[in-house]
Amino acid sequence: MRRIREKIVPKSIFFRFFISFVVLLVVVALTIAALLFQAFSKGSAAQINDIAQKRLEQSSAILEHISEQARLITLQLSLDPYIIQVINGREADSDYFLKAEAMRRLNDLLITNTNLYSIALYNGQTGIWTGTDRDKMYAEKDTIAWLREENVQSLGQLLPRMLTVNPGEGEADHVYTVFYYDRDANNRDISSAIIVNVTLDGFVPVRDEQTLGMNLLVLDRQGQAVYAPYEGGFLEDMSGRSDVRRIMTEQTGGNFISMENKQKMLVSSIYSEPLGWYLVSTLPYETATAEISDIRRTAITTCLLLLLLALGASAVLSGMLSSPLSKLARKAQRFQLPNEETMSDEKLGEMEILTRFYANVTTRFEQLEATNRLSRVTMKAEYLKELLQGNRQPEQSDCDTFQLRLDIMGSDQLHVVVVRPDSLRELKEHRAEMDLRVSAVLYSLTEQYMHARTPCEVVKLEQETVLLLGGEASECPSMPELLKNLQQEIADAYGISTTIGVGLPVADGSGIGEAYLTAREAVHYRLTQGTGHILLYEQLLREADAEFEYPQSKQKQLLEVIRSGKEAAVDAAVTDVFDVFRVAPYSMIRTSVHFLLFSIVSANANSVVSTASAAFMNMLDRLQQMETLSEIEDWFVHFCKDTIHRTKESKQHSRSDLADKIAEFLEEQYGNSNLSIEVVAERFGYNGIYFGRLFKELFNQLFLEYVTQLRVRKANEFLTGSRLAVKEIGEKVGFLNASYFVTWYKKQTGLAPTEYRKSQPH
Repeated sequence: MRRIREKIVPKSIFFRFFISFVVLLVVVALTIAALLFQAFSKGSAAQINDIAQKRLEQSSAILEHISEQARLITLQLSLDPYIIQVINGREADSDYFLKAEAMRRLNDLLITNTNLYSIALYNGQTGIWTGTDRDKMYAEKDTIAWLREENVQSLGQLLPRMLTVNPGEGEADHVYTVFYYDRDANNRDISSAIIVNVTLDGFVPVRDEQTLGMNLLVLDRQGQAVYAPYEGGFLEDMSGRSDVRRIMTEQTGGNFISMENKQKMLVSSIYSEPLGWYLVSTLPYETATAEISDIRRTAITTCLLLLLLALGASAVLSGMLSSPLSKLARKAQRFQLPNEETMSDEKLGEMEILTRFYANVTTRFEQLEATNRLSRVTMKAEYLKELLQGNRQPEQSDCDTFQLRLDIMGSDQLHVVVVRPDSLRELKEHRAEMDLRVSAVLYSLTEQYMHARTPCEVVKLEQETVLLLGGEASECPSMPELLKNLQQEIADAYGISTTIGVGLPVADGSGIGEAYLTAREAVHYRLTQGTGHILLYEQLLREADAEFEYPQSKQKQLLEVIRSGKEAAVDAAVTDVFDVFRVAPYSMIRTSVHFLLFSIVSANANSVVSTASAAFMNMLDRLQQMETLSEIEDWFVHFCKDTIHRTKESKQHSRSDLADKIAEFLEEQYGNSNLSIEVVAERFGYNGIYFGRLFKELFNQLFLEYVTQLRVRKANEFLTGSRLAVKEIGEKVGFLNASYFVTWYKKQTGLAPTEYRKSQPH
């Protein structure tokens, strides 16, 4: 024992701790002292100036946002087709639907923008006003006369003004206005106007404890108060004040001391270019330059106390920490881990002993942690993923290390099988849920069914489930039969069709990554083979035409059929092209399909779709989602026939023919409850807005009026010529709700359906 103790320097740990704590705590105390002294050495006035500038910048940002919001709303209204008709149309006042739509849009803006005070629309041709509030709207009548005389910028900056809504009360509201108007160049009359008023009632300047006495004042370029913190200050002329004159002279903003009304004030200002306003804050100088000497003395005293405390704390902490560590060092020297190097007879300090002991313990712990970091299941899954991805080669000891059910190195034939669910396009909304369900099914079947019949491993990789099957042929049923049973088990349990791809066989565990890639490619061949099959890569490779050439001649025949309008020959022409596609390698099929679509669209001059349009890209995406070539072929047949049909219509139909076809279509569809102008426009290949104008030109009445008359006429025929109930008649003419049909019919004819039926002779 004496010999061991002589090897330890008793005071070494204490002194190291003591010196470390002293240096650390002294540095901390001096840093705190320097920061406090710097903070309180800076004048209060300078601090208040910095705070005031930040508050002004925040307030300016808020006001600029409100201004830009008002300008954008005005610009939005000036471009709105309904608003344009209201302020410019001569018959706008008589169009109930137009006014209702315009009012709905104005009210939506008023609800969603809390700073909006009112919106008024003026039609100079009719003298009609439209607005969100009647009183506020009619209060703008004098504004038009004022605009006629003044040169106010259209869509300019916010214009502060007083708006008297109720003259009898004698008070006027403070509003900020953005104008959009058109002026007659001959007599300066206002032909149309949009007046958007906002209010700053909800605007509260940002304050804190240091700026409680600070007042915010907003001035325009002429020195008028746009915003004032006291009653009666709105639009007050303050250009006579010395501080205002200085601000307007310098124009750049800044801080200075001013004397107003025998009171010394600290003034800060900034200029907002978007607003054209000066934002000014004022604070009594006494508040900004409060005495802080006591605070400084307190800070210095605190720093000295911290230094003394640092010395005492260093001694106490050093003693507290060194004592147990010294005991630990003695015990560590007596304790020796397995395979640990024996300590030499050289005289060691306590820290050296603990450092060596810690290094040995850490090494041993890391070895144990590496062995137990992952559970056996997780480790095996990661191992299998690395094999499939080609990042690892199997070793002889892997079977025991990961407790594999399949001897990868000892299997004379190892098959990698990819199982992928079909029709994911229909299940797109529940894809994550379906992936989990299919994965659970495969794992369950592996545990309950497959493990009892063949050596295998299963792993979830990306969006598919991968199986490794192997073993001697006498130990398990044939692989196709086993996989067929797996498909049937999945279908019975969850009603899901699956396609299974089998890659090239692997011997002695080498080439598993390549086998996985071939299995994935085999699954892709469901494009030509159909879904729900077991696809063997070897067989597919033999059947594929390695020297595939794109069928240019057959494509030329298909284009000629489309060009000549032979709709009956489309099926055969498309089938000829796709018969060639079916023997092509998978990598060429998708490319060939895209090229065929591009050729058809490019060759058809009358096509409503161009190869550069979003519609063309959508068609490519739709084709990419289709899982079988038969589905793609059917789509092309429909597309080619539709192209021929559109081409014939564009060549043969005049407007009168179009009117007859529209009338015939409405005669067929008047009982459709979803019938609308958009549905009819889409049926005949027109834009909805343009089709509305075209319909009025063809039938000399609006679409809604025509459909209403048609449904009334059909309802009358059913009422007089059949014994159907009123509810059934309503359903036949497009009304699923019987009570609504009765109300609508009475509104159109003045009689209830039963009254009309009774009034007609039988």
